[in-house]
Amino acid sequence: MSAWWSGLETRERLLIAIAATLTLLVVIWQFVLVPSVNARAEARANLEEADRDLSRIQESYMLKRAIGAASPTNARPTSASIEDFKAAVTGSASDIGLSISRLQGDDSASVRLVFENADPRLVFLWLEDIQAKHGGQVSRFNMEQAGGGMVRVNVDLVAGGL
Repeated sequence: MSAWWSGLETRERLLIAIAATLTLLVVIWQFVLVPSVNARAEARANLEEADRDLSRIQESYMLKRAIGAASPTNARPTSASIEDFKAAVTGSASDIGLSISRLQGDDSASVRLVFENADPRLVFLWLEDIQAKHGGQVSRFNMEQAGGGMVRVNVDLVAGGL
């Protein structure tokens, strides 16, 4: 290879060097810069969409608070059965998008729930919903970071109507 290179004229070496440089520039442009710019634009669009979704959810929540739908004073306790309260709690959690890892009924009036890798905002919305709609009260609450913005939550709820 070096013998071949040495056998080339200066002009030929210059042309090959220019061609190699242009090829390298095209490869960098096509496979590094363009995908990076596209990924950045897509991430920006996703962020703006998530921001609009969050604003819409917050507006809906504040509207519900304003009309009293999410107010703790409007609590409607569930029926006198702990099983009905458990069903209401688990149904409310699944409606809001939370996945219960463990559910225990300690006695006739309380329920212990564990959420793994839950969004903390959803946990607090769910707790407010339980208090507002089912009269449940938090007797014990523990929240730990689980990574990636998610949390691990242990919560004991006491049924308000029991």
